[in-house]
Amino acid sequence: NTKGMDRLKILNKRTMTITDPVHHLISLDDLQTELLQTVEVQRLSFVHQLGMSFQVYPGAHGMRLAHAIGVSHLAKRIGFEVIMNNNNLNLTDEEKAYEIMLLEAAGMLHDICHTPFSHTLEPVYIKKFKKTHTDDVFDIITGKTKMPIKGSGKIPLILKKYGLEPEIVSAIINKQFTKKPYLQQIIFGEVDADTIDYLKRDFHFTGVSFGHIDVERLISTMLVYNNRIYFKTKSLQAVRDFLNARVEMYSAVYLHKKTRIADMMFLRAAEESIINNGEFPDFQYMTDDELLSEMLKHSKSPYVRDIAYRIKYRQGLFKRAFSVESGRVEPSVRQTLSQFIINSGNDVQLKLEKLICKSLNIPFGYCLVDLPEKAADISEERFKELNIKFIDDNFNIYELHQMDKNFANYIKKAHPTRFIFAVYCKEEDVEKVKSYSEKLFNNIISKKLERV
Repeated sequence: NTKGMDRLKILNKRTMTITDPVHHLISLDDLQTELLQTVEVQRLSFVHQLGMSFQVYPGAHGMRLAHAIGVSHLAKRIGFEVIMNNNNLNLTDEEKAYEIMLLEAAGMLHDICHTPFSHTLEPVYIKKFKKTHTDDVFDIITGKTKMPIKGSGKIPLILKKYGLEPEIVSAIINKQFTKKPYLQQIIFGEVDADTIDYLKRDFHFTGVSFGHIDVERLISTMLVYNNRIYFKTKSLQAVRDFLNARVEMYSAVYLHKKTRIADMMFLRAAEESIINNGEFPDFQYMTDDELLSEMLKHSKSPYVRDIAYRIKYRQGLFKRAFSVESGRVEPSVRQTLSQFIINSGNDVQLKLEKLICKSLNIPFGYCLVDLPEKAADISEERFKELNIKFIDDNFNIYELHQMDKNFANYIKKAHPTRFIFAVYCKEEDVEKVKSYSEKLFNNIISKKLERV
């Protein structure tokens, strides 16, 4: 029963204060605090924000829970800036507070169904369930299903307690909320609370020196006009910095060659264990160390146990035997490779791996083919979204390319990865794999091999 509820009073109440390395002091209200204390959200304390990146950056042990808090915090801040302080929305303060609470909830809950090691195992989830982890969020938030964890299932009750519809919160998380486009954009849009937080957070935990984002400038220059988010024209530099930072983080951190090696090793072991052998049927609700330790100790597959050991103790990680750099090839080469991937079907990597292993007499699973841009498409489709709109004092609207044509062309063509094709294997197999892979790639590009 929400009759007589003073949502604005709830929003302004400081129930819990958290010291955060990125946003410093974060104040949480009653709604945020109750959602934070659910087991579904607390599970994120044991899911790495950056997957296997700690294999490269030893400090990259930030967890998804801190990110969830950060997104909820930023969504609330943006909400106050563009909704509460906006006199042109034709909404009462109570209605504005309701919208901000929707944003808070979506920010806190958006990652609750991430698999162990975050995006690393998303392909396994998709292969097993024929959907993405955000589809599972709808079922959990609306109460259709519960996680097999003691105490789960309270989220729908908490949302309803504050007069929030679980279906609307989950629609925002699933990028399907069309009634108020600006609410969708604040959580998942071109420049959103989710991306701002994970970029800032990942800079901090990896220690990289690039990637400045002026959060204050971005938020203070956002406004809602005609039901969507615009940026004041004076925010151009802040938007440029944001987009540049995103490119650099993908290139240097998320798709770093050693991160990709660890990702691919763990992914192949998980596919063998979960998909082929039917082990750990509820893997998607496990935490990182639960799954890794179970694979190491209890998998029936010697291959799975071996890879889990190599990952957990960083002993015998594979080496990169062959790669093709993104910036050194003509567009026609990328086009031919893309067509080859399409012609070969969804399991193109597995097919190539079987071909290489059979030809070189290497046990299957010990030679891995990586197509990083395909991985980027799965983990972050927003990379290609450049529909950022600017507005001046006279309410004239501009696209990014109208504000800065050269930068817009650059960012559109910028590659999220430094390489487009790579092959990994055990150190003792590097030389023979390198020679064979080079011939294989040349056959693909010369169209002697049009599918596999």
